[in-house]
Amino acid sequence: MNRTADQTVMKEMNKLAVLNEIRFQSPISRTQISDTIGLTKATVSAMIEELIDDGLVIEVGQGQSRVGRRPIMLSFNAKAATVIGVDLGVEYVRVVATDLALHILATYSCELPQNVGLMEIIEIVVGAVHEIDRQVMKKSLKGTIGIGIGVPGLVDYERGIVLRAPHLHWDNIPIRSILQSRLNKFICVDNEANAGAMAEKFYGQGKYASSLLYVSAGTGIGTGIVMGDELVRGSDGMAGEFGHMSVDRYGDVCSCGNIGCWELYASEQALINTYQKLTGRSETFTEVLHDYRNEDAAAIQAFDTVGRSLGLGVASLTNGLNPSMVVIGNRLAEAGDRMIDVIQRSILEHSFISPFSKATVQLSSFGSNACAVGSATLVLHEYFAGLVGHV
Repeated sequence: MNRTADQTVMKEMNKLAVLNEIRFQSPISRTQISDTIGLTKATVSAMIEELIDDGLVIEVGQGQSRVGRRPIMLSFNAKAATVIGVDLGVEYVRVVATDLALHILATYSCELPQNVGLMEIIEIVVGAVHEIDRQVMKKSLKGTIGIGIGVPGLVDYERGIVLRAPHLHWDNIPIRSILQSRLNKFICVDNEANAGAMAEKFYGQGKYASSLLYVSAGTGIGTGIVMGDELVRGSDGMAGEFGHMSVDRYGDVCSCGNIGCWELYASEQALINTYQKLTGRSETFTEVLHDYRNEDAAAIQAFDTVGRSLGLGVASLTNGLNPSMVVIGNRLAEAGDRMIDVIQRSILEHSFISPFSKATVQLSSFGSNACAVGSATLVLHEYFAGLVGHV
């Protein structure tokens, strides 16, 4: 790399450092930024002028000063652009539009038909994205800068390929390139639990956690692991597939082909199956949840049974990972604090390190929107990591 290229990269890094200081510390003055990141006031002022021209920073009035002129304060303009996040579930598509601070501006969801094929799903996702983009197109200066997609399965994040999604019956689907050709936008694709973990770490429950384990308990079980500020992807990008660890070697056959997977006993489908065994009635998850909230004894027993199984698996993961926080998300988290109590008791019973660990178990900040919001987070992460290339 030549000297000119080195200088350009350094300028981009410094500009990003200035923006991030404003993002997380605003309102803040130019002098405060200069003192904090160690750049000259002249350099900081020049970069701020560029960021103001880009629409990412705004002046918000005068601050306090003991001597001399009162400084002009700066703030991050979260309304400069919008981001779209998509939760591509097995039975539904849920979409959110957010600003650059992840405030939700609009939501849209629809059910997927049974036995729906790949191209039908593509058409539904494209239609949902167009609909929500239409709703927010006038709410920002730059419009939509990117779309994040969360998928329940193994994902090659770098190439945007779904390697395997058993519940969708997908293998080696180049979902990013397919959607980019239709939507003409920057697109990120990741495992839905990784997406939820990112949302919780940077914008939700785990903002101040040194490490975080996110457990997505829905149709299946996925986990996302964040250590420090980095998502743990593993050597091949497939870390976190604990939903398919065997917990019963004599158990049923999972959709992945393995025997006795954790998600067979601690997922949404496990809840439905348990409730049906108790009552003889076949109900949807929504119906069982309604019964649970209305103190139906069988529904409570079903949720407690699944909650204990969920806690059993989490106990093993906390033994191995020792996170400072565990966050439970996706649809089973809709059972609320009572379910968290069951999970915590199960963890205390089965985790070797629990008497010595300070880890807390929390409900997702984003409820059923966790994956969609997390998918939007993926776009923001990429956008701010390579800011100058996007503005």
